[in-house]
Amino acid sequence: MKRALLVGAIAAALVVCAIGAQVQTSPLFDPANLRAVGAFVRGLFPPDLSPAFLPVVARATLRTLGVAVAGTVLSMALGLPLGILGTASLWRRGPLLEGERQSLGRAALAAASLVARGLSRFLRAVPELVWALFFVVGFGLGPLPGTLALAVSYAGVLGRVYADLFEAVPPGPIVALHASGATRLQAFAAGIWPQAAGSVAAYSLYSFECCVRSAAVLGFVGAGGIGAEINLSMRLFEYGQVTTLLAALVLLVLGADAFSRALRGRFQRNAVHGSGLLRDALELRSARRGLGLVWLALLLFAFQQAGFVGIAAAGLWPHLGRFAAQLFPPDLSPAFLATLVTPLWQTVAISVVGTAIGIALGSVLALPATSTLLVADPDRRRGLPARALRVAIHGAARASLAVLRSIPELVWVLLCILAVGLGPFAGALALGLHTAGVLGKLYAETLEEVPPAPVEELRAIGAGALQRLLWGMWPQARETLASYTLLRWETNLRVSTVVGLVGGGGLGLALYNDVQLAFYDRAATLVLLIYLLVAATDALADRLRRRPTARGIALAPESALALIAESGSAAAP
Repeated sequence: MKRALLVGAIAAALVVCAIGAQVQTSPLFDPANLRAVGAFVRGLFPPDLSPAFLPVVARATLRTLGVAVAGTVLSMALGLPLGILGTASLWRRGPLLEGERQSLGRAALAAASLVARGLSRFLRAVPELVWALFFVVGFGLGPLPGTLALAVSYAGVLGRVYADLFEAVPPGPIVALHASGATRLQAFAAGIWPQAAGSVAAYSLYSFECCVRSAAVLGFVGAGGIGAEINLSMRLFEYGQVTTLLAALVLLVLGADAFSRALRGRFQRNAVHGSGLLRDALELRSARRGLGLVWLALLLFAFQQAGFVGIAAAGLWPHLGRFAAQLFPPDLSPAFLATLVTPLWQTVAISVVGTAIGIALGSVLALPATSTLLVADPDRRRGLPARALRVAIHGAARASLAVLRSIPELVWVLLCILAVGLGPFAGALALGLHTAGVLGKLYAETLEEVPPAPVEELRAIGAGALQRLLWGMWPQARETLASYTLLRWETNLRVSTVVGLVGGGGLGLALYNDVQLAFYDRAATLVLLIYLLVAATDALADRLRRRPTARGIALAPESALALIAESGSAAAP
């Protein structure tokens, strides 16, 4: 009975959200829309490899990489103080030290720690595209606003991750340091940092992968790089250029992923027992002292590409100050708040419908993409053509998932507008297509990684692939699959707040219009509303995840970061 009520409630919610997202199937079959989609597909080939355009692609790629590197460095510089101050065991739950006997001093430290946690939550809740839109108004077009947007947004992410890592270290050394009279900062430097440094470095490198993906789409709001060139080529109907730019984007992301994975693997292999120091790094520093100069030169080049050369331009900071002053106080008038009900409802509906489309399409593609279901078959009686067909289907499913998730959501929105026109339905379709690639990959990998013993027992008694899936894989994987799906919905809600920046409806469209019309007090209200919406969704998702987490199915922090990273950019196949 309870299960029937739950299914009925979910179905009713989907119907209501479909109405809010203005889902209509008739535009998908409209002859004019079909002709527009056909013209787009034909225009994608051949890619534009002309000598005049390739230098444009190279400059955009270098600029995107520079924005990602500079944004990562700045986010680490901002996130580390937030992480240190946000560590509860250091400031809110530690022992009373000399000079802190008075309750007022202890309360001040606890309040500062809570403020740091709250600031981290706010910075990461507001999407980087929204930050980029504001910085574009404050600093003008170019890569500098994109760099600052990444720095601010990922400082919130890293501040939370760093605090969690510092919180998780074994407490013995910290207790001993406190007992010997060390201050809190001394306990951090000598007790917490040596134990957490390796993990901090690994997650910082992972955030670099995330920044590369995010930097690629910030150009859609004027922040330069590959995104700006894709947006321009789409508007000029130069679809061959779009193909070339997307290929450059995928290669850039794959290269950044490979570089980051290689360094993170070295961190994990060579960390000294509990110290977080790297043997290879120490040997490399002693053997090649000049390597530091090379890295410094590359870092300076990255900051130059990120636009920091012009940060001291005359009149730039006064203009930014005037813009910031116009954001306050936010417009909280009842008349304006009443106009936000519809875009707010559209945003939630876009996230729900887009996630539902992603679940359905991703599940269909995940089954043939699961090698243990389709390829790994010990039955040698099957002929070579049958095995070759299975391998081909598996490869096609994997490739389809890679293509779906390799195209950023904002690019998908532009493509879906060709098929269904402007509005929230285009945003929901775009979210669904990208989400299908992300969840399909995660679903397939989860099914492949379940303990094999029950599956092999079913295979031994003659069970078919569908029976092994239903009775062997699904019972073991369903909690993890549910956690991945909930995390992806959280990510989609963040993304659904910005798809309107390119015509996908919802709060993003309202925000874009207010910024373009210089209604900055209204824009500040919309940012506050986006923050409250994301915070409420996080709280709801945490409650829904408690049951699977209590059973031991908890996601690693890197898995959560991976889902954030997939939101709006290319992912490794």
